[in-house]
This record gives sequence, structure tokens and C-alpha cells, in this order.
Amino acid sequence: MAVLQAYAMVAIAGAWLWAFAQFWTFMVIELPKDLGPYSQMSSLSMFMHRAFPMRETNDIEFEYKFEHVLMLANVMLVLMMGWMPTRYELREKAEKLKKAAGKGKKK
Repeated sequence: MAVLQAYAMVAIAGAWLWAFAQFWTFMVIELPKDLGPYSQMSSLSMFMHRAFPMRETNDIEFEYKFEHVLMLANVMLVLMMGWMPTRYELREKAEKLKKAAGKGKKK
């Protein structure tokens, strides 16, 4: 089951990067071409051009490798993991359960 979840996470990360690459290409390359030679880039296009530069491809396409997919999958996995409860939280939960059990017996 864990292997299946890992492959699913890699597939989701790959699909997200593919979709982001398509969006980046549209916003940074295609949209300014469609608007004409005297137009300015929109603020989102300029942000994407500056925040995600592709100097390796001379800004003609958004390129990523399998390592990028793995890194994104790992980051998404860490963000989705739950934090272990602290000793204080466990003690608080046990006290709430005791109070709830005590109220149930009194009725």
C-alpha cells in the first residue's frame, strides 16, 4: 500500500509540474506574443518571469527534470504529514476523556 501511495504522490507531483510548465509557457511566452509588439507584460506574467526564470532554456520554455518531480513529491508529503502530539496534548486529551466518562456515569 505504501509503494502505491508513493507512486501516486510522484504522479501527482509530475502532473502538477506539467500543468505549471504549460501555464508558465502561456503566461511568459505566448500571452505577450498574442498581445502584440507594443504591449507590456501583465503583472502576473512579469512575476512568473522573474520568480521562475529559465535561463537554461533562454526563457523559451519551462523545463524540469525527474529530480524536480521527486523534490516536489517529498515537499508535498512532508506538508501533508501530521505532527506527533506532544506530552501536554496527550495529557489534555486523556483528561477530557476522563471528564466525558465521568459525566456519562453521573447521568
